[in-house]
Amino acid sequence: AFANKIWNAARFLFMNVDRAAEIGITVDPIALGAMPMVDSDAPLEARWIVAELHATAAKVNQSLENYRYDDAANTIYQFFWGSFCDWYIEIVKLRLDFSESADNAQTKDALATLVSVFETALRLLSPFMPFITEEVWHALYDGNPPAKSIALTRYPQGDTHLHDEAVLDMVALQSLIVEVRALRKEIAVEEKAVTPIEVRTGAIMQGVIEQNIAMVERLARVNEVRFVQQITAGVSKHSTPSFDVAVIYERTIDVAAECERLTKDIAKYEKGLAAAGRQLGNEGFL
Repeated sequence: AFANKIWNAARFLFMNVDRAAEIGITVDPIALGAMPMVDSDAPLEARWIVAELHATAAKVNQSLENYRYDDAANTIYQFFWGSFCDWYIEIVKLRLDFSESADNAQTKDALATLVSVFETALRLLSPFMPFITEEVWHALYDGNPPAKSIALTRYPQGDTHLHDEAVLDMVALQSLIVEVRALRKEIAVEEKAVTPIEVRTGAIMQGVIEQNIAMVERLARVNEVRFVQQITAGVSKHSTPSFDVAVIYERTIDVAAECERLTKDIAKYEKGLAAAGRQLGNEGFL
């Protein structure tokens, strides 16, 4: 499963590199340096993923120095699968705009961060999965890498002093998105449906949400964020120390179709009960 995750991330990256090249945007991996860095005015997700990568590299190196190979492998696994694939790739899709009206500078910056973080993550991962990382790494450099093998490159060394408030802001947004997703599941919101949400929070958290509203809308399938002093009575909500959130959703029910579905369910369960009863009444089975 993890190998598939790596291949899927690689395909996503290569596809967007090719699309960018079609409109004249190119990114040279060699020119990006050994460790990614971004400016303080970069988008939240870029500052967050770079800070996470540095923290991951530092922790991996510390684990290796202490011969805790299991901890090192688990650390890079959690970063690549969780932070990079499950969160960052989904968010960066908002920045990779190749339309005629797009901001090419913004697109190039987003693509450069994506390539740099991915290449560094491959080098971190290479001692634990040498064959797949070797293959993908050569493909990333289009067959002309800076070294004969990924094993001969510099192993990433994270900056332990690198701290960015983007990490705390991102954690807060992730918490909000996770709670909205959980609420949608609880009240049976259709998978493709987009819904408004109500949020009761402080000024700082509200500012973070407002500055990254597109991220919340995409990852939580939200079409409107309403900041309120009190959550509407009668709706399901989740509460955390930082915010209260509710999903506003009224499900339209086709009574005839719902009755038919429930009737089929009842028949299926009754059939299962009858089969179980026959087995329990069979001395040979018991």
